Amino acid sequence: MSFREKCYNLAESNRFQYAILVLIVINAVTIGLETFDWPDPITSALFTLDSIIMWVFVVELIIRLTGHGFKFFRDPWNNFDFAIILVSIAPSTGPFSVLRVFRVFRALRLVSTMPEMQKMVEAMLRSLRGIAAISWLLCIVLYVFSVMATMLFGSGGDYGEEYFGSLGKSLYSLFQIMTLESWSNGIARNIIAEQGWWAAIFFVSFIISTSFTFLNMFIAVFTNTMAAIDIEGGDDEGFSGMLNEIKSDIDELKEMIQSSIQNKDSDP
Repeated sequence: MSFREKCYNLAESNRFQYAILVLIVINAVTIGLETFDWPDPITSALFTLDSIIMWVFVVELIIRLTGHGFKFFRDPWNNFDFAIILVSIAPSTGPFSVLRVFRVFRALRLVSTMPEMQKMVEAMLRSLRGIAAISWLLCIVLYVFSVMATMLFGSGGDYGEEYFGSLGKSLYSLFQIMTLESWSNGIARNIIAEQGWWAAIFFVSFIISTSFTFLNMFIAVFTNTMAAIDIEGGDDEGFSGMLNEIKSDIDELKEMIQSSIQNKDSDP
């Protein structure tokens, strides 16, 4: 067995991958602990552990590169790992020292080591076009309601001037209401007290038109994308498994119909 084959087998072994996964988790925790104020010995130990793990990742990358050769760069996730490790070994002093802050992105390597997370990221990226279209529609709806709110509440009292005195204030206030953050006691009830009960119709209509409707639209786009990825996977899990079951039921039904037709033809 050649050295390259040994590197390939090592890189593809489950034990090796699980060990790297554990190191990624430990490294993510270590980087987080470095943000606290510790005594000098503990801080030094954390930086030492971080450096050791970083060089383990470098060795792991070299093993994978040796085993896979140029095919390594055909996988986008391998390129992702390569870029993160390359940034991590940036010098801690000099003009490139600012790149050291990006070593926290090593925690994102958890995504590249877990197929389930890869599917989620792939679904998120595929959904960007649909999400962008929904976002534009949401911006239009938010703008229309902001103009209405400025005209209705902008000059109706102290709270109306504070939250809806201008188009910019209305946009920000309605965005806060859309997130359902302190919208009732913080904004809506004060405006209703100044303007009257009819103002409640405006806020309820806005929340139904944005928070509930558009949230479900975002979920629908993401769910459809996940279903498409599952079906493309061709395994027996999720939507792909449901599709395979339907296909098998249809095949059985076809066979039953064909056999019944043949039996009728054979009868005298």
